[in-house]
Amino acid sequence: MDVVCRRIGALRALQRHREEGRKVVYVDEMWFTTRMSHSREWVDTTQAPFNTTYSRQLPPGEGERFVVVAAGTDEGFVDGSYLCYPAKTNQGDYHGEMNGELFMRWLTTQLLPSLPEPSVLVLDNAPYHSQLTEESRCPTTATRKADLIRWLEQHNISIPPAATRPELLLLCQQNRPQPQYKIDNTIRMLGHDVIRLPPGHPELNAIEQVWGFMKRYVRSTLQRFTRTELRATLDEARQLVHKDVWAGAVQHSRKYEEEYWKTDNIHECRTHYHKHCQ
Repeated sequence: MDVVCRRIGALRALQRHREEGRKVVYVDEMWFTTRMSHSREWVDTTQAPFNTTYSRQLPPGEGERFVVVAAGTDEGFVDGSYLCYPAKTNQGDYHGEMNGELFMRWLTTQLLPSLPEPSVLVLDNAPYHSQLTEESRCPTTATRKADLIRWLEQHNISIPPAATRPELLLLCQQNRPQPQYKIDNTIRMLGHDVIRLPPGHPELNAIEQVWGFMKRYVRSTLQRFTRTELRATLDEARQLVHKDVWAGAVQHSRKYEEEYWKTDNIHECRTHYHKHCQ
């Protein structure tokens, strides 16, 4: 129910921002690798690698990979937002190659300065998008008893006499502040807004369709599976993601929005949804 309620809140916020004239900017990260799901590709091993009819043959190993961070609208990639860099390792996914500091630096130096105002950024809830401000942090099971007491006193919460550590922790959790994220505050401080998608809803982030377009191009184009060729192929794929591709991706996501409006039985409500679905 929490996910559904968060979805409803996101859909209503998207509608409201569009009606206010804000440009919707879709933000995400993805990794691309020289192995890009070619493991089941048929290989003609009778042909020499330099033969023009040679079928791509996968070399052994994990392969090379790049992480790409970008943002876009129905008009294309936001100018200056595209960042592509080699991954430090060849294992795991791109989440291991991204952190809050790197994302914040990209956000403040590449994306936000390039945005036409007013804009609203659509984000998922990746850990590096979700660093809490100090004010909204709540003690955890690892917090010492003395620190639990200090936190409760700082928040003017009455402490029962002779309260045990589990009781103090429960009291902290019952008075947990509403989460405030560093990234959200930065975005709003610079005149924009942010919508966080509920978990498991990539279909509502149009850039996912763009990543799919680029991955299909990389899969069908790579020939030698080297870092140099992967980087060059990614540059080609990026150039091919023109305005019509982005417009189609946004239209695709908006179709899902329309379906959720129907299946979630969302009504036109401007005054009360904040209390129930936030």
